[in-house]
Amino acid sequence: MNISWLEWKNTPWGKATQAQWCYALRNAIAMCLALGVAFLLDLDAPYWAMTSAAVVSFPTIGGVISKSIGRILGSLLGALASMLIAGTCLNDPWLFTFAIAGWLSLCTYISNHYQNNVSYAFALAGYTAAIITFSLTDSTDSLQVFDTTQARVCEVVTGIICGAVMMMILPSTSDGSTLLDSLKKMHHRLLEHAESLWQAEITPQIRTSHEGIISQILTMNVLRIQAVWSHYRLRRRNNILNYMLHQQLRLTSVIAGIRRLMINWPGRPENLPEVLHRLLIELGKPDTNKYRLSKILQEIYPTDENDFRHRTVWLRLRHFCWLHLESSRWLLRLEVSTPDSALQPPKVRSIAQHTDSTEAAYNALRTFLCILIGCAYWINTQWDAGASALTLSAVCSILPHPRPSIVL
Repeated sequence: MNISWLEWKNTPWGKATQAQWCYALRNAIAMCLALGVAFLLDLDAPYWAMTSAAVVSFPTIGGVISKSIGRILGSLLGALASMLIAGTCLNDPWLFTFAIAGWLSLCTYISNHYQNNVSYAFALAGYTAAIITFSLTDSTDSLQVFDTTQARVCEVVTGIICGAVMMMILPSTSDGSTLLDSLKKMHHRLLEHAESLWQAEITPQIRTSHEGIISQILTMNVLRIQAVWSHYRLRRRNNILNYMLHQQLRLTSVIAGIRRLMINWPGRPENLPEVLHRLLIELGKPDTNKYRLSKILQEIYPTDENDFRHRTVWLRLRHFCWLHLESSRWLLRLEVSTPDSALQPPKVRSIAQHTDSTEAAYNALRTFLCILIGCAYWINTQWDAGASALTLSAVCSILPHPRPSIVL
């Protein structure tokens, strides 16, 4: 019987690094400190302070700052909305239903339309308002609305302050170095991804791998936001970071486009797999240039002008090489740049905002109908657990569920 998995070095705790242990210790102390301060201040729900300390805890200081700002603004906005809705609409159940459903659908739309801290702030504003207002449906004292709201905000702020204090006592790793390392690793991984996608075989893992690449690039956008909050030099280079993420997404799209052209290609050149392998190896070298890449591409240059598929594949491959080479140069400029150096990449739109407003509107409509139907059932049946059920429904409906859309 093999029991090697019971050894300390094979457990998740034994494999953890010193930075991970430091993060876990800082998070645990911050949660205990927040709970103790909440009990000391005699807050109504001390566990909210502990929850806030856990939520805003990140391994990097930029993540703590950005998440804390989003949580504070979201809590304040949700508290203000709950005071307005509960203070004016509780006497009329149907007016209350349409008011809270409208606010939650608005928060759902905005949180699904963005992917950065704006999304988090409005998601938090939505379910904060739901938690407060649904818990006050049996209240007859208007002063209780204000007391409950300010207690909720105090608990959130207490947890955030405790998390910030522990971040100063036990500092974390650098956001900037983590982001630059992630950009370089993704830059090289795109070559491995291209080699796997340009194979003739069709496997279920190809789609999963492509989705994983896109998700990781979008995740690096969150890391970019954290690095901008904590590093003055990267804040001045935010346009370059945004441009680099756009370039990596473009490379991913070009890789998928070349794959679609190669599938079921009856007259493909016999030396195509060998040339592609050499081309990707050359792109992985730090001193490569267009001349060396062109010599490799020349081996599969289409000789028949009427073979449009061959010509299209060749042009796409050349476009991919030039894009990857340009991204390598911008990465090098970003590493060696000084605070005084002037670097201006081509202008691109912010990667943090989704352009598909239709899907966000669909999710907002779903939230509105869910809350409307739930409140109607609650009003007609006088269900005792209606407030808890509607709170849970609101939290589940408003949370964004992003998923990359791809075609292979």
